Amino acid sequence: MVIVVKVSCDARGRARVPVTVVLLALLTIFTTSAVGAASDEAKYERLDFMYVDVAEITYALGVSEGYFEVPINYSDPHYTQVVRVVRIGGDAVVERLGDETVFKLPISNGMKGYVVLNVTVTYDAGKELGVVAQALYLKDVTLYNGPYPEDVRSRYILPPNERVVEVVVPSFEEWLGVRLPPSYNVSRVSKTYLAVWAAYYIYGGYLIKYSASSIPRVLEEVLETGEGDCDDMSRILLNLLWHYGVPAKIQYGYVYLRGFDYESEVYGSLTRFINTGPHAYVMIYVSDVGWVSVDFLAYARLVHPTLVTGESTYTNVSEEDVSAIEEEHATFRYLELIEVHEVDKVPRELARALEEGALMKRLEEMLSSIQPINETATPTSTPATTPTSSPVTSVTTPTLTSTHTVTTPPGGSVTTGTLLSAEELAMISLLVLVVLIITLAVLSRKVSTPKPI
Repeated sequence: MVIVVKVSCDARGRARVPVTVVLLALLTIFTTSAVGAASDEAKYERLDFMYVDVAEITYALGVSEGYFEVPINYSDPHYTQVVRVVRIGGDAVVERLGDETVFKLPISNGMKGYVVLNVTVTYDAGKELGVVAQALYLKDVTLYNGPYPEDVRSRYILPPNERVVEVVVPSFEEWLGVRLPPSYNVSRVSKTYLAVWAAYYIYGGYLIKYSASSIPRVLEEVLETGEGDCDDMSRILLNLLWHYGVPAKIQYGYVYLRGFDYESEVYGSLTRFINTGPHAYVMIYVSDVGWVSVDFLAYARLVHPTLVTGESTYTNVSEEDVSAIEEEHATFRYLELIEVHEVDKVPRELARALEEGALMKRLEEMLSSIQPINETATPTSTPATTPTSSPVTSVTTPTLTSTHTVTTPPGGSVTTGTLLSAEELAMISLLVLVVLIITLAVLSRKVSTPKPI
């Protein structure tokens, strides 16, 4: 939307992914792969979403314009997202910004606008989760160890941060060492295997405890305090993966979570998310597969479809960057409502608001329970708390672009899943073993039984 909101999710805002969901997903993956012929065939699912973003500027001082952060056209071998404009209204306008089409809203008192998009996501449901499951639960240490294309290596393997190499690498290798099969060490396992376990280590809280923040943290601060949110964890993980020569990037998007309803008041600005939440997570490149999510916080793309808004390889947030964000965004406040609905499940009241052109009224009704923002307050020259920055995102560019920088950070963190416990992992491993044994028995019987003439 106009301002990218870092959602501060405390324990009350975290919706744990039921272990049954992951169990069922894994059951499907392993049964399908073991039964045979269909194992190498893509099994695509398609979901059509309505994305609605409504905003009102409640206070502005010396800021001219902002941009809606919206899903973009995106494509990789097993995840495609196509965005179509349904409607724009109020003071929002569409314009070209370089090669991109963006939605702009003038930032001055009382400006209002909205964007309604149709987002079609087509994806191979089991491909990414299958890679993760093979590494974590089957412990396939040789998993996808082929060479990387040169263009992928040059673009997505960057020099790692020295502090991460100094602090994180020894800690991770010690942690992983006791979990490797006998006679194996870090140098003998495949890069894919290593990358999945590195993500499990970082997102699982073994090094960094989850702690939400409304603005980016400096990397050194995260390492010193041992606290960070999804953005911070992803930046640490990216540097760790680059150290081992694994192509990786941070992807940003709105995770689709049906029934999720969360209000976030950040530094005087308020956003309500319905059926979705902004999130940052790491993607790794896997030979012969393509890009794979290794998100163990919200299971973006692994379990939950995600509306991609951008990606980046930028990790070096500095004190100057943080100060610039604070100073810039002390000068405006806003109200925002972001909703994601499957097209065939759009609520009647939203459909009626669209038909009657009453989206701004819906914004006021949906946020009426919150204390109104003070529109007349005068910000100080050095504000203590401020909102985050204004994004620029595309809805027509089909190529992958790193549009997010420290001055335009993506949406904040919503932790909608926690890492599976040891008991749950044991349950999953047992289930996988049972499924494999049963499937092999069935296949053996089919092979040995003569066909009728």
